[in-house]
Amino acid sequence: MKRRYKVVTMILFALFLSTGNVYAMDKHDHGKEHGKEMEGVDHSAHAGENIHNSQKDGYALAYHLIDIKAQMATMKNNPQAHDSGMMEMTHHLMVYLTDADGHPMKEAKVGYLVVNPDGTKQKLMSMHMKGGFGSDINLTQKGTYTIKTKVLSGDTKIMDQFSYEVN
Repeated sequence: MKRRYKVVTMILFALFLSTGNVYAMDKHDHGKEHGKEMEGVDHSAHAGENIHNSQKDGYALAYHLIDIKAQMATMKNNPQAHDSGMMEMTHHLMVYLTDADGHPMKEAKVGYLVVNPDGTKQKLMSMHMKGGFGSDINLTQKGTYTIKTKVLSGDTKIMDQFSYEVN
């Protein structure tokens, strides 16, 4: 049963991504991280809210969060949207990777280790979509989440970590 919901979620999310950027909820100043410009990151094509930007080993990482349930509500006429109320995952976490020359990274394995406010963990593998790497994530607990990212591409290994607050 869980597998069915994951498959339905991924299909619905793919449908969402194919509709373009109509539903993007950008609210932050995406060009800056801690007062400095993030070179090589163009957020105009990224869906969701930009929640964190970082630079690691010459790579720029831009994290965007998409509220799955809010997206399902916008797709009320979709015959598969009725399953959204039973979904365990609440959001979709995307990371967009850009190399030092400003080119998007397309070939990589990306995983997240999310430490929930209560200390439990979510281990998530992402998939490449729309120029980034994404995975469904459960953010139902209130408090601070620690999000650790591991990127492997050939001989390149990138590790990143940040905190995200849910009120």
